[in-house]
Amino acid sequence: MEKSEKKLTKIINALEKDKAINIQNTLSSLNPSEIARLLESLTTRERNVLWQMVNQEDEGEILKELIEEVRQNLISQMDTSELIAATQDMELDDLADILSDLPNQITDQVIKALDTEDQNRLESVISYDEDTAGGLTNPKIISIRRGVNIDGLIKYLRNMKSLPENTNYIYVIDRDNQYIGAIQLVDLFTQSKDMLIEEIMDSNVKAINANVKAEEVAIEFQDLDLISAPVIDSNNKLLGQITIDDVVDVIQDQVNSEIFNMAGLDDEDDMFAPILISSKRRAVWLGANLVAAFIVATAVSLFQETLDQIVILAVLMPIVASMGGVAGNQTLILVIRGIAMGKIQKSNAIKLLNKEALVALLNGFIWSIVVSIIAVILFKTKWEIGIIVGISMLINIIASAIAGVSIPFILKRIGIDPALAGGVMMTTLTDVLGFITFLGLATVFLPYII
Repeated sequence: MEKSEKKLTKIINALEKDKAINIQNTLSSLNPSEIARLLESLTTRERNVLWQMVNQEDEGEILKELIEEVRQNLISQMDTSELIAATQDMELDDLADILSDLPNQITDQVIKALDTEDQNRLESVISYDEDTAGGLTNPKIISIRRGVNIDGLIKYLRNMKSLPENTNYIYVIDRDNQYIGAIQLVDLFTQSKDMLIEEIMDSNVKAINANVKAEEVAIEFQDLDLISAPVIDSNNKLLGQITIDDVVDVIQDQVNSEIFNMAGLDDEDDMFAPILISSKRRAVWLGANLVAAFIVATAVSLFQETLDQIVILAVLMPIVASMGGVAGNQTLILVIRGIAMGKIQKSNAIKLLNKEALVALLNGFIWSIVVSIIAVILFKTKWEIGIIVGISMLINIIASAIAGVSIPFILKRIGIDPALAGGVMMTTLTDVLGFITFLGLATVFLPYII
C-alpha cells in the first residue's frame, strides 16, 4: 500500500509540473494492473493525460483491468486502428469481457481481425453470461483425441509455435469433442514415451458446466485448491478452461460488490466521475433512506403525548434503537457473506436462526441490565423507566437477530440482492421496532411512572 501511495503521489506531482519524462519512467516500471489502478485513482483530466503516455502495446492489458466506467471513457477517446491493435493479442476470455464496451462498428472489425478459429472460439464465450463459467472460459487450450502415445503428443506440442497461456493440462476428447479426462503437462516427461495417453490420463479431473454461476466456480476452486479446470457445455463437449487468475478476479469483484452495494453504490462506477453524475446516482439511495426515516418519524409521532409528559424518554430511546441496529447488522452481514460463500443454505438456516436468537437472548439480557442501571444512575430517572429501557432493548435485540437471518433469504427469494437492500431494511426495522416497543411500554405504564 505504501509503494502504491508513493507511485500515485509521484505521478500526480509529475502531472502537475508537466514532467512527461518522470511520468514515462514511472510507467515503464509498472505492470498493466498497477497502471490500471493508477488510472482509477486520478481525476478525469489527469487520467486522460496519463493515458496518452501509456505504451500502446500495454493498452489492451490495461483496459481489461479497469472498472467498466473508466474503461468506457478511455475507449471513447481511441480511434479504430488503436482499438484493433490494443485488442489483437488479448486472451479471448478477456476480449469477451470488454467487447460490449466497444462501439458496434469497431466490434465487428475487432472480430474480423481474428482468424476463423478464434472467431468461433470467441463466439462460444460470448454466448454465455459473463457471470457464468462459460463467460470465464478461455477457449485457447490444447486438446487431443485418445489413441495417441506420449511420444506422438510431445512431437505434436513441439510443432506448435507456442503453448496457450496457463497450460497445466492437456485435455483428452473423443472424435465428437466429448470431454474424457486430463493429462498433467509434467507427466509427459516422467512416463515412458510408448505409453498411450489414456494410461496417464486422469479421468477424475472434474469438468465444470458452462452454465454454473461464477460464484460457485470460485467456491469450487477454493474447496479443491484448483489451478485450472475444464469447462463443458450441457452435451459434455469441451469448450475451454478456467484458470485461477480469472477466479481471483471473481472473488475480488464479489467482495467489492458486496461492500459497495451496502452503501447503495456500484463498484464499476468511477470514483472521480463528474459531480452531477455522482450526485444523481446517490440521490436514489438517499431518497430510499429518507422514506425509511419518515417511517421511523411517523412511528415516534404516535407517542407524542407520552414524550411531552416524560421528556427523558426522548433522550433514552436512541439507545434502544442503536443496540438493536448493531446486533441486527452483525447477524445480517454474517448471513449475507455466508450465503455468498455457499455456507448458509435453506437446509441449515433454521439452525442458524436458533443459534442467533440464543446469542441475542444472552447478549440482550446482559446489556439490558447494564443499560437499565446506567439509565437510572446517570440520568437520575425512575427505576420504572430503567426497567422499560432494558425490556425494550432485549426485545429489539432478539427481533433484530431474527430479522438478520430472515431478511437476506426473503430478499433473495424475490430476486433482490441482500447486500443492496438488507441494510436499509434492517435500520428501518430496528428503529421502528425499538421506538414502538420503548414508547409503547412507557405509554402503557405511564400512570405508574408519573
